[in-house]
Amino acid sequence: GRNSSVTSARRIQESSKPTSPPPLRASLLLLLLAAPLAAQNGPASRPKPGEVFPPLLADPRQIQFSGSFYRHRGRNAFDLGMGRAWGVKRWRSGEDQSLLWEADVEGMSYSRFRVESGRGDFETVDFVGAIPLTVRRGDVAFKGSAFVENSHLGDDHIRRYGAVGFRYSTVGLRALASLDAHRAVRVYGGLTRYIHSVPAPERWALQLGAEATSDDLGLSRVPVRAYAATDFQPRERAGWNPDWRTVAGLKLGAPENGRVVRVQAGYHTGHSPFNKFYRERDHYADLSIVLEL
Repeated sequence: GRNSSVTSARRIQESSKPTSPPPLRASLLLLLLAAPLAAQNGPASRPKPGEVFPPLLADPRQIQFSGSFYRHRGRNAFDLGMGRAWGVKRWRSGEDQSLLWEADVEGMSYSRFRVESGRGDFETVDFVGAIPLTVRRGDVAFKGSAFVENSHLGDDHIRRYGAVGFRYSTVGLRALASLDAHRAVRVYGGLTRYIHSVPAPERWALQLGAEATSDDLGLSRVPVRAYAATDFQPRERAGWNPDWRTVAGLKLGAPENGRVVRVQAGYHTGHSPFNKFYRERDHYADLSIVLEL
């Protein structure tokens, strides 16, 4: 076995030519139902996103389906990410056809709920949309995207604190580069330029990270791989004080079958990953389930 992200990317690289804010319980149900439906829908010729530039394992804002549980400021909290990437077109260029390109569309809602006495209070939600363009040559890949983010406080949070807060929205450009430094190791880095930012006069943000994934552990008939990853993001809006997220867990399933589940433990320190609370300092450990579609 090989690193699943590296294996998938290299398998595609070496191929000949590519083919052309709900309640908590309802959100969980949608998360479980949407995974198989999303995997089955769409024409067979549509490229599978995440093969040219694999998803970042520790990025808290990675576009994906995910659920995380943790203790936050003395209360139980649940984060729900309902995101999806759609492959639009894949093609090759260069004299030796060694450059593999892909255009995608991405979208996600990222919500936090307070979980108390069996009830989920809706705290906040961030909406993210992006149009990425990725390219790979060998072990090096690049991803550039135009994106927009818009954030809202939940009704339960407004009722509890009696304030609607501030308007938050951003529009920007993001560029990332990654290197498969070893069959089990990947490093990446990039830069974000904000064209429009409300309320903070934010212009720049950096991102760096590293990932390590084992070979198949041979624990069952289903491929199982262990991984660890860390993501480091200093932002101008936070005075360049960095946000760190570190995760470790198991990948269950094979990417070529289109069904991979990640079970992981993580630790976040820095500012809140939710835009409405970006001024707040957060430190917490969480347990998460991520669906790679």
